[in-house]
Amino acid sequence: MTRALLHSLNQLRRRPTFMLGLLGLLSELIYLSYVLLFPLLLYGNAPRPYDMEQIAGSRHWIGIAWSVELLALYLAFILALTMVRGTRSPLATRLVVFFGCLFSLTLIWLYPVTATDLFQYVLRARIWVVHYANPLSTPPAAFPGDPLLPFAGEWRVIPSPYGPIWELLAGSIARLGSVTPLSGALAYKGVAFGGYLACMLLLHSLVHHGKKNGAAGVLFFAWNPLVLVQGVGNGHNDMLMLAWVLLALLVWQRGTCNLQVIGRSLLSIAAATLALLTKMSAGLMSFLLILNILRDIPARRRTALLAAMGSVVAALALLAFAPFWPPWHSIVGVLDEMSHRYTYTIAATLRLWLSGFLSAQAAWDAPRTAGQLLFVGVLGWTSLRLWQRRLDLASAGFLVYFAYLLGGASYRIWYPLWLVPFAALSISQMVRQHTLLLCLTSELSIVFFYFVWRWLWPQASWLQMHLLVVPWQFGIPLFLPIVLRARWVSGDARGL
Repeated sequence: MTRALLHSLNQLRRRPTFMLGLLGLLSELIYLSYVLLFPLLLYGNAPRPYDMEQIAGSRHWIGIAWSVELLALYLAFILALTMVRGTRSPLATRLVVFFGCLFSLTLIWLYPVTATDLFQYVLRARIWVVHYANPLSTPPAAFPGDPLLPFAGEWRVIPSPYGPIWELLAGSIARLGSVTPLSGALAYKGVAFGGYLACMLLLHSLVHHGKKNGAAGVLFFAWNPLVLVQGVGNGHNDMLMLAWVLLALLVWQRGTCNLQVIGRSLLSIAAATLALLTKMSAGLMSFLLILNILRDIPARRRTALLAAMGSVVAALALLAFAPFWPPWHSIVGVLDEMSHRYTYTIAATLRLWLSGFLSAQAAWDAPRTAGQLLFVGVLGWTSLRLWQRRLDLASAGFLVYFAYLLGGASYRIWYPLWLVPFAALSISQMVRQHTLLLCLTSELSIVFFYFVWRWLWPQASWLQMHLLVVPWQFGIPLFLPIVLRARWVSGDARGL
């Protein structure tokens, strides 16, 4: 049976564009079914947010359908990657881009059932535009009469964790009239859609410049179910941040406008700074980019270049923070997000377990410190390998962000978004395997949240749920590619 299946796959690979179109149509039908199950136009005007369980109620088949169809999407995605591997057909690339646009346009109309951030963007923009307060230093709870306050959830007492560039954009959208849940959601989904298109086009330029398989690289991002459902369907502002990051990489790689190396470097750093001022998580890639630029610059010019970079960063930061002055009051939300969040991570699991033996503060500090030390070690090793030209920039970006997610104290199911563009650009097949599996396990973690915890095992404790979710979420992506590679190597050795 296995031999017959392999034979069938080989036959299909001889017609990659046909199969790509078929897989694209199948995926589009699934995304359409998601929109029909959770239409934004139906639930978007509700006075509070809803999650999947609240909408499904006693209709458990809705949650089951979502999960089964999600598995089908990942299967179609993997098969599509197999179809385009090794092909340089322009038609294949056009199909990838066409269906990517179709998928994302469809998901604009999906109600965000796995995250409420979209509505919080609307609420925080109202703080500035309607209430004339600084969203970077003023929490939503300061305005108890705001009709959108129920959308704040656990973040009602926390100022915006985003950067000033994002709040400037959000405020501009609100000033155009998008201050209700539905109109705001559609507007910010439009931003996410624009970020998605920009990322897709920038990735195409980057892989084409690097003489890689353009269709495969773009497809890894454009057809990735996590990118589509979380990035566009849930409208996360990470899409805009990633677009700035990829623009920074493209400017450095290609040297737009025929500028000299110094000019390219400063333009690249400007784009990276805009990413950082959109969302702080871009800081890691900004650091690696600076390191990569300095490595390629003669030593005698590095000091002058560093000074020029510092001037560009300072100028952009001052301009961005000017409406939210003083900046040291406007980073409260960012600092809170970095220091006071514990959600379904290895560190969070250790904290819950250690709380039975240690004081609350010690149980909090010990795993957090261990995770930070692990991350610093990986960052140092990766930086050294990058400086020595033993690691490409995309693979370095993946390693640093992967270590950050493994060692961090807070995790959300859309965080693998940060890895996907780097995996698409990386020359390492294992990088793509780690990333794909993390996307899959993260999105399917809803099986534990909705089916196991709320329906099958409602009396489970936080520690018990962490012991179920965390090994699934991180263990499989971390170890399965390593195990498969070890078995493949040992099999080759036996063949010799």
